[in-house]
Amino acid sequence: MAKVPLNEDAFDRSEYHKADRQFRLAEQKLPQDAVSALAREVVRRLAFKIPRTVKTDDLPDATEIDLLCASLLSTKDNAADQFIMAARRDGVPMDAIYLGYVAGAARRLGEMWDADEISFVDVTLGCGKLYRIIRGLRHVIAPGILAERDEWPAMFALVPGETHTLGIEIATDVFRREGWDVDMMVGLDHDMLVDQSDRRNYRAVVLVANSDNMIERLTRLVLAIRISHPLAHLVVAGNILDHHPDILELVGADAMMKDIETAVSTLRDVIDGS
Repeated sequence: MAKVPLNEDAFDRSEYHKADRQFRLAEQKLPQDAVSALAREVVRRLAFKIPRTVKTDDLPDATEIDLLCASLLSTKDNAADQFIMAARRDGVPMDAIYLGYVAGAARRLGEMWDADEISFVDVTLGCGKLYRIIRGLRHVIAPGILAERDEWPAMFALVPGETHTLGIEIATDVFRREGWDVDMMVGLDHDMLVDQSDRRNYRAVVLVANSDNMIERLTRLVLAIRISHPLAHLVVAGNILDHHPDILELVGADAMMKDIETAVSTLRDVIDGS
């Protein structure tokens, strides 16, 4: 296999550190069952990335997956990062990194968790590291994920469990009157919403939540959409902003839409600033 040097500029260190801070803050601020749900989300969203076009010779064997898992569970914080970067420097194609190494490690962590071979603390540690790695590699992972999707300006979605739809309906109408071609999604559960979002390459995803008790569902939803939309700008809107001053770091979003009067200019600034 030809050696392909890793372009360090392609590694998004800002997003890597943001993802790391998010998981650490979630462990501090959210109850254990919510943190467990975040870890499960990482496992299920990554584990079922099944290789189709990747050459068999490029896929890792069970020993390599076990070594990566050991690195993810290591007390050495950057052991897994070094493992992945070394594979990339050795010429392992990016699709094999994502569909073979990352997905394989997610599946193995899930199996070990279900078999009680690793603790809750271990699996959240490993999943947090996997998540920050894919956020760091988002620019090189994105083409394979988004290749067959048509680009769309924005999606407005009500966080699953919210029942107050008036705000999101007004916002969607305002944007459409301003000439924006946006999708609105309400009344969907978590999996249905993520599945629907996967049909298009949205430049921005606006998630609307009003109740304080929606913070856990919002955090999980942002994480899932980050995996399926590596380059999308995620924006939080709704009354939940009044309850959580650190909401952007906690849920891992990029910006807030504070009111309807400035909503259009806010989203335009978010997209144009990319």
